[in-house]
Amino acid sequence: MSRLAAQVIADRAARDAARVRFDGHYQVFKADMDERGIGGRLADEAMEQAALMFDEAVAVVEEHPGAVGGTLAVLVLWLVRNPLMAWVKDTFDLGSQ
Repeated sequence: MSRLAAQVIADRAARDAARVRFDGHYQVFKADMDERGIGGRLADEAMEQAALMFDEAVAVVEEHPGAVGGTLAVLVLWLVRNPLMAWVKDTFDLGSQ
């Protein structure tokens, strides 16, 4: 058998092995789709991504608690800025001068 014929036989064997693996993965995927459907798969993926984001957020807070606390404090002060400025104005009577 020539070298080229041996290569063709080896390539066909590799192709057939890849096809068997693909068919196996496809059957698992198809069974999962029949069981959960697209909505279930999307919901599971969304929950998995949310859990990963939460874990990452916890890691950031544990690594930099001061920066996160300061950012939250500034955000709260910004949200209540108008009532806070009105209170300061009334308390110190800055408007009557």
